[in-house]
Amino acid sequence: MGLIEMWGSWVGFAGIALGISTVLVAIVYMLSEFLMNDRMKGWAKLELAEIFYSALIISMAITTLPLIDAVVQGALLGTGTTGTGTAGCAGGVTTTWIATTDYGHYTPSKTYECLDICGAPIAASPNSVYNGIESCHMRLGIWYMRELFDETKNLAFDTYLSYIWTSMWSEFTINIEFVFEKAGFFTFTPWKGFFTMGNKVKEMCFDWAMKLMMLLKFQEVTLSFIAKAVFPAFFVIGAILRTFTMTRRLGGLLLAIAIALYFVFPAFYAFGALVMLDIKNGVWQEWTDQDNPANPCNNILQANPDDCADPPIANVMYINATIPMPGGNGQGYTTWASREKLNYYEGMDAETYLKYIEEGKDSANDATIMNFDLSKNVQATDEEKKQKFEEVSSSMDAWKKSAESENKIDDFLSIAWTRNGPVDTLARLTFWAVFFSLFSIIGTIAAIRSLSITFGGDIEIAGLTRLI
Repeated sequence: MGLIEMWGSWVGFAGIALGISTVLVAIVYMLSEFLMNDRMKGWAKLELAEIFYSALIISMAITTLPLIDAVVQGALLGTGTTGTGTAGCAGGVTTTWIATTDYGHYTPSKTYECLDICGAPIAASPNSVYNGIESCHMRLGIWYMRELFDETKNLAFDTYLSYIWTSMWSEFTINIEFVFEKAGFFTFTPWKGFFTMGNKVKEMCFDWAMKLMMLLKFQEVTLSFIAKAVFPAFFVIGAILRTFTMTRRLGGLLLAIAIALYFVFPAFYAFGALVMLDIKNGVWQEWTDQDNPANPCNNILQANPDDCADPPIANVMYINATIPMPGGNGQGYTTWASREKLNYYEGMDAETYLKYIEEGKDSANDATIMNFDLSKNVQATDEEKKQKFEEVSSSMDAWKKSAESENKIDDFLSIAWTRNGPVDTLARLTFWAVFFSLFSIIGTIAAIRSLSITFGGDIEIAGLTRLI
């Protein structure tokens, strides 16, 4: 879709400015003929050429935008034979989930649709992140940032889950009291030394993941702001200012900034997205194979369809739920179980969430062994309270016994430095988050300088280019 359809009224203002400028130049030309002043006539001819040049710039922008969209869509069709980002999509169509809400992964309020990222339906919802963004290369850049953000979020969340258990276990204390002629006691934490270093590494990994998430979300917001606000405003204002002699240098610079930010800046993100899609599509069949132990659909009954059909770009360590937890007894409590519960409760309001917790319901909406609602415990009998307390104590004792039977050394530290471990994963995510954005900044500054000279604008931006 070109500029006329996107900002018809704004482009109309530029057309009006061109018309006014043309009339003024025509008046000067007629006066030069009447006064027989060759300098005025030469100035009028030069200004007429500049007006024609401004009109040519607007026309090229109107025709170039759909051409670039067509090139991007053609590149998408060449990234693979499988649609990435959704299950059961037609081959050759690159898709992504439409973000209708911020609810959990599989609550009834959120639906998953197979939608072309370059098509109109994916941006139809006012809650969609692609709403108001018409160009495919811009949408692709935003999708790229969101995909990296989700993978970083998964790693941070699973690291957090592991940290909960190991930090709690490391703080268990033993109190020894002496009651003789003089009373006294001392306390020691025998397990802290086994978990301190692992917890420190987890803190550092979580902190770095949060910084990456902030960086990725900042870039996503920047791309959206450029598409919705900066480009249309700068382009139209620049086109208007360029038609007048006294503001031509400023207008040319604004035009250069608008075009560079809209085409050059997101082009590197779109290229990164194409590389990512090619990698994902290359392993899609293997990833979704039922015999593949890394397939998340084989690890959880209520699997998120987004995970099932979307191979991670960084690693599969956190998808496999191999982060060990005390009390898991080698096979039990993993990050999958914790994530399933969190995803179920995501999207609920605080009152509903607390009610489910008080009623003792699990992620399958099943009540505990004794269907006893703690939210109504005002009228509970002493026997009911005693039985409920015994259930909670029994559950805690079972977990404690399971944890005590394990090796007290945190296994997280042994996998932290391995291939596909947390450190390796964060390094890969950092590369994907920074590499293409660095080149986009350098390329955009260079493009602004070159285009500004071409459009007759100010070239002070060249100082910034030399600085970088």
